Amino acid sequence: MTLTLRTAPEVVLYKGAVGTGKTSALVAAAAEKVAAGAAPESLLVFASTPDAAAQLEKRLAAAGVGAVRVTTPRAFCLEVLSTPAAREATGRDPRLVSSFEQAFIMEDMKVSGLKIKRLREMLKFFYRGWTELSGEDPEWLVTAEEESVHGMLKGTLGFTRSILEPELAALTWGYLHGHEDALAAVSVDHVLVDDYQQLSRASQFVANMVARQSVTAAADPLACIEVYDSYPYGAGVDELEQAGAEVRALEDCHLCGASLHAAQVLADELEAGAVVLGNPDNLDASVSFGEFPCDTSHDEFSSIAQRVGQLSEAGVTAEDIFLLTFNKQWARQLKRYLTEQGIAVNSAFDGRLAAGDYRDYARCAPARVITALQLAADPENCLAWRCWIGFGDYLGNSAALSEIYAWAKDKGYNLLETLQALAAMDAGAASLISAGAGRIVAAYRSGCAVVEQVDGLSGLELIRKLVAAVDATAPASVRETIIPEKVEEMVVSFCAPVPGAATAKVIAATVTDRLTDSRLEGNGGVMMGSGAHVVGSSPKALLVCGFDNGFIPERDYFDTTVVTLDKQEKMHEADTRFLYTVLGKATDQLQVSYFTSIDLVGAEKLKLKVDRIRLKNGMRMARLTASEFLPVILPTD
Repeated sequence: MTLTLRTAPEVVLYKGAVGTGKTSALVAAAAEKVAAGAAPESLLVFASTPDAAAQLEKRLAAAGVGAVRVTTPRAFCLEVLSTPAAREATGRDPRLVSSFEQAFIMEDMKVSGLKIKRLREMLKFFYRGWTELSGEDPEWLVTAEEESVHGMLKGTLGFTRSILEPELAALTWGYLHGHEDALAAVSVDHVLVDDYQQLSRASQFVANMVARQSVTAAADPLACIEVYDSYPYGAGVDELEQAGAEVRALEDCHLCGASLHAAQVLADELEAGAVVLGNPDNLDASVSFGEFPCDTSHDEFSSIAQRVGQLSEAGVTAEDIFLLTFNKQWARQLKRYLTEQGIAVNSAFDGRLAAGDYRDYARCAPARVITALQLAADPENCLAWRCWIGFGDYLGNSAALSEIYAWAKDKGYNLLETLQALAAMDAGAASLISAGAGRIVAAYRSGCAVVEQVDGLSGLELIRKLVAAVDATAPASVRETIIPEKVEEMVVSFCAPVPGAATAKVIAATVTDRLTDSRLEGNGGVMMGSGAHVVGSSPKALLVCGFDNGFIPERDYFDTTVVTLDKQEKMHEADTRFLYTVLGKATDQLQVSYFTSIDLVGAEKLKLKVDRIRLKNGMRMARLTASEFLPVILPTD
């Protein structure tokens, strides 16, 4: 079955390589439509990431059309599915499953009996199929095993009324496709889409179907990397052209010479002759490129701080300086160093505070408090209840829940309705349904008690009471090993800022964003983040930090006992495409730094590629090498 892209009567596609002004063309198109009489509210602009959306908002405001709405397909889809009609039709609530919540979904899927590796591969197959709307093809699932496991997954998500990120856009498309009244309610006259190739196919279909009069898209087929949507669909650019889009090719590049050179050589590796750009500013690559080799990681931190100071003295604003990093742990160290030097850093929130082993009450204490917060904000949150009843059990109570689910399915109950029904029975009746029903009911009742204890509280008082109440639900032997003050500190950091009047819903909304999104949160300072954060921006100075083998390419790439040769080729292509996309951003200068030695323990923690080991002052030191991509992007004389 072949799906036809449903789009507007007028479709314009701005197509060009990095730095050719695609986003500028999109902003100009929006300004032209408003100048021609279109109301700002009749325009809807999609960006590929929240950070890109924030940058696009600023550019639209500078062009005099700041009232135009800018969002991401993910945020738009969640809004569409938040209406009562959509909740009723889909059987889901507009909330995404976060990484730590997904562990419980995975435990429920293990009941299928499949080996873990086989199950994970099958789930990836389902996820990609969802993003590409393969579910519309009745022959998509071939074997009975695939149909069974897929049905089990859909049943689990329906039972918890939750949505996995790869499913979101497809679920929205299916709802709007089958409900013309809902589609009419969210449609606008003009839709504009930046970085079209970085959206999933389902997101592309949603963006097109809500446009009444026109669609204006900007795309670079080579820059198809995963930054926010799972499984970006580069082939969607061809589909848009086949749908009758008027293609406007952009060829003049306004990047600095170093970024232009890097983009050209990397693009040529991907597809020979794909990018042949002119540079009207005639910028010399060697002048705008800087290479800064450093002995140790600390030396590189110092070098970065010095260069940021030099750029600031030269008049470059903090928001025009972007520090591109490849490793989260190393980036945390860099941020800490820069902050100690008095340099403000605008980076993504470190969400590791919510992590923990859900099988161990003590180790998952912060996650339990955060889950209890979600329940306090919404006692009908089925996904939060699924997590709550699973904490402390080695299998997340998945075996007992599987039997309970079979009973609830016949009655049409979701998880909360099931828990309420079980809690109304006596222990003997509940045990007939499942041997583990008693544990689950006890956990449910303890959760209800926690919610009742914090009712009406706000701010820090709410969090402190939650910590105490959640601590009381753990076995006495476990409570002795939990330090409430430490748990409170971690939770407060995760929820910060916490205004005194902030209700559970307000705080939980911040938590949900941090669990399911990654965006730059600072109010000022130099920008620092991964490739996903630099997309959509055009910094004057792009400082590529920690450009070492092990960070990029990752360490496994060099180990043929771990990575097969064909997979190695795919990894190299993915890294090349990634670097083409992110290195082609700087408009004034591109600087690259790396370090060549670190203690062996540090190298293992950071998963760096170690070339050799030597003793230095009695300490084992690892010798490192700059990324194998450095010689590729070095400007030629």
